Amino acid sequence: MLVYALCATVCAVGLILLLALLGWWIYIRISPFHVTVSRIPGPRFYLPLLGNTLEFVGGLDHVLQTFQETWTERYGEIYRVFLGSHCYVGISSPDLLEAILSSHKVIDKGVSYDTILPWLGQGLLISSGDLWRSRRKLLTPAFHFSILKNYFEVFNEQSRILSGIFGEMCESFPGGRGEMDVYPYITKCSLDIICEASMGTRINAQTQDSDYVRAVRRIGQVIMEKVLQPWMGNPWIFSLSALGREHNRLLKTLHGFTEDVIRERRRALAEKEYVAEESGTGIRNRLPLLDLLLRASDDGGTLSDQDIRNEIDTFMFEGHDTTTSMMGWFLYCIAANPKCQERACTELNSVFGESERDCTHDDIPNLKYLECCIKETLRLYPSVPAFERDAREDIQIGKYTIPAGCTLGCFAFATHRNPKVFPDPLVFRPERFYPDEAIGRHPYAYVPFSAGPRNCIGQRFAMLEGKVVLSTLLRRFKFEMCSAKPPDPSNQLILKSLTGMNLIVSRR
Repeated sequence: MLVYALCATVCAVGLILLLALLGWWIYIRISPFHVTVSRIPGPRFYLPLLGNTLEFVGGLDHVLQTFQETWTERYGEIYRVFLGSHCYVGISSPDLLEAILSSHKVIDKGVSYDTILPWLGQGLLISSGDLWRSRRKLLTPAFHFSILKNYFEVFNEQSRILSGIFGEMCESFPGGRGEMDVYPYITKCSLDIICEASMGTRINAQTQDSDYVRAVRRIGQVIMEKVLQPWMGNPWIFSLSALGREHNRLLKTLHGFTEDVIRERRRALAEKEYVAEESGTGIRNRLPLLDLLLRASDDGGTLSDQDIRNEIDTFMFEGHDTTTSMMGWFLYCIAANPKCQERACTELNSVFGESERDCTHDDIPNLKYLECCIKETLRLYPSVPAFERDAREDIQIGKYTIPAGCTLGCFAFATHRNPKVFPDPLVFRPERFYPDEAIGRHPYAYVPFSAGPRNCIGQRFAMLEGKVVLSTLLRRFKFEMCSAKPPDPSNQLILKSLTGMNLIVSRR
C-alpha cells in the first residue's frame, strides 16, 4: 500500500507539472504580450520562471560577454531574452538607440538600478519624472565651464600626489622599472578629487585609509555578488545572509559619513556667510556641490537632508568609479600601443616642454591627440557598458513594438564595437576622433556618457579631470605591458577588470 501511495503521489505531481507546462506553453502563444515580443529576434525557447538565465550563469565576465558579444552576434542589433519572467530587449544599433535616448518620454531607468537604490536613493541617477527634471535643472549650473575651470587646483594637487606615489614605487623597483596594479591608486586619486568637489571635504584617500574609503570600494562588489545570486533578490533571505549583513554595515558607514559632512557643512555656513565671487551663471565659483544643495534648501527649496545625501552619494559613486575606469583603461590602451603613447608624449612636450608645471585650463585645447586617445579608450572600454530604460507604455523601436513592462538595454560596449560604424573595431586608433574622420558618423554611434535628455551631467568634469591626471602621469612615467594575464573586462556596475590593471611603470 505504501509503494502504491508513493507511486500515486509521484504520478500526481508529474501530471500537475505536465499540465502546468502545457498551460504555460499555451499562455505564451496566446498572450498579447508574449505574441508581441516573440516577433523580436531572440531565443525561441525559455523556461517558466527562469527564462534564459541559465545561458549566462557564470562570473561577471560571462555576463558582459553573453549580453554584448554572444547574443548580439547571434541575434543581431536588437534582441529579446527573458531574465526570469521579465523581458529584456538588448539594443546595439545607433539608429535604434537614438529612438530611445533622444526620447523625452522613455526616461525612466530600468529595474537593474533598483540594486543601488538602498545606497543612492532617489538621486539624479535613479529618480524619474518631475523629480528628475527638477533635480537636473537645479544641478546643471554646477557643471558650467566657468565653474569647472576652478577645480583645476584640485585636479593638479591630487595628480601630484599620485605622481609622487608612482615615483616612490618606481624607486623601489630594481632598475627603477617594475610591475604594479595601477587601478587601486587611480581609484584613490579619483575619490579625493570627487570628495572635495562634491562635499568640499578632504578624505586623503591617497595617503590614509579609512572606513569610508573601504566602504566605497567594496559596496559595488557586494551589489554585483547579490545580482549573481538570484535568491538574494528576496529581501528576507538577503537580510539574513552574511552578504546582506555586510551590505547593511557598508551602507551605515557610507550614509553616516555623508550625513556627518552635511551637518558640519550646514553648521559652518550658518556661523559665517560664505564669501565667494559670483560667476556669470549666478553660481559662486568653486562652490562645492553640497553647498549648492544646502543653499537651494535654505532658499526655500524642498530638499530634505536625505535628498541632499542622495545627490551627494550619487556623485560620489558616479564621479569616482566611472572616471577611474576611464583612466585605468586608458593606461592599459597606451601601454598596449606604444606608438600612440609616444605620440601623446610628443604633444605634451610641445605644450609643457621640460617643465613640470601644472596643467591649466588654457592648456586643454592644445591636448588634441590626448583627447582622441581618451575618446578611443571610451569607445573600446566605455565606463558604463550598458544603461537601461523602462518601457512604461508600448513604444515603437524600428519595425518592432516593445510592449509596456519590458526593460530596454542600451549596449554602449557592443555599439562601440559595431564594425558597420567603426571598421576594425578592436584596433586602438585614436585618429577615428579627428574631426574629418568623424564627419557623417551617426551621432548615437558613440555614447560613453549616454545621450539625449538623460546624458551624464558630469561628462565635462570627467573629461577635464582625466586630461589633467593623465597628462601629469604621461609627462613623468612610461607605461608598458607586462607578462601577467591581460585585463579581463567585466560589468561590475562599471566596466572593470577582474584581473586588475597590471602594467610595467618606469620614470621617463
